[in-house]
Amino acid sequence: ILVEWNIRDPVGQQGVSGMWDAHFRIGGAKGTKLQVGNCKAGNTPSADCMAAYMMLHLTASSSAYLENVWAWTADHDLDGDGQISIYNARGLLCESTSAVWMYGTAVEHNVLYQYNFVNAKNVFMAMIQTETPYYQGSPLAPAPVYSSASVYDPDFSKCSPTSKTCGMAWGVRMVNSKQIYTYGAGLYVFFNNYSQKCLDTEDCQDSVVQMNGNNSGIYFYGLNTKAAISMINVDGAALIPQSANTNTF
Repeated sequence: ILVEWNIRDPVGQQGVSGMWDAHFRIGGAKGTKLQVGNCKAGNTPSADCMAAYMMLHLTASSSAYLENVWAWTADHDLDGDGQISIYNARGLLCESTSAVWMYGTAVEHNVLYQYNFVNAKNVFMAMIQTETPYYQGSPLAPAPVYSSASVYDPDFSKCSPTSKTCGMAWGVRMVNSKQIYTYGAGLYVFFNNYSQKCLDTEDCQDSVVQMNGNNSGIYFYGLNTKAAISMINVDGAALIPQSANTNTF
């Protein structure tokens, strides 16, 4: 885990336990050993290109104020030339029930999910962004990592083995959570197995938002998705088709 966040605001001092202007970067630069030389896009997944377990974990007892925080698994080599395939398992897991504010945050290119809220409460997000890994479609999630119920990972076992659009990372996932407010979200799918042909028909991935279990008080204002057939999936059912809500981009 890159960052395990256990701190909490003192009583009467909201928002003082925070992180500003922070960039998490996994791979794609000299010294990481996760560059185009050994992790070139399209290569068969190997141990050399396996990265971290999780980017950021907001524990159940924590509170957090996050502003301008970008958690990025590199999709291209900053010190080389070309796209790369790096397999980082998880993005941001939030279990906090105290208070979490996120302004201008992004989590991108993780295998299982980008944002995962489990048993969470009292969360405010404004202007968040996700991108599905460009390689997904081949392999299909959870490969090449493993999905673990003990850390609240999504279960992809109901995906048809013949589907190339089901076993892909969730942009935002909410399970048994309450009072989560999202004001402005851009959840993007630009590729399926490095091909952009699916952009012509807006069907690179089945869905990017999953809500399972006993959720309440969940609000999205300005939910923008790209190339996901369903904008929101609730307990396994596609709820809002993008085809009925297409607008410009």
